[in-house]
Amino acid sequence: MIQKPLGGGRFEYVKDVRDADRGDMHYELSEKILDGNVVANDLSMDEGALVLFRGRNSMHRVTPVEGEQTRMLVVLAYNTEPDVLLSESARMTFYGRLR
Repeated sequence: MIQKPLGGGRFEYVKDVRDADRGDMHYELSEKILDGNVVANDLSMDEGALVLFRGRNSMHRVTPVEGEQTRMLVVLAYNTEPDVLLSESARMTFYGRLR
């Protein structure tokens, strides 16, 4: 994390929700999580924190940021397959543009 917000912006996750390599998406567990029936883990971090997180099979989010200070971080992502791109939604989230 480069800059912490004044409030909010907590990283929440539930580990091993799906097995994407096997095509097992565990929709029933995802629904329980979204309905609030499964408690997510909470990870708080300060500026300068380095967190390595493999999010492919884990459900994760950041809670809403409070205050005027932006939550700023660096995300390093890679793929072992050639020519794989982020979705348009992900590109807008990470880069704020499509090209």
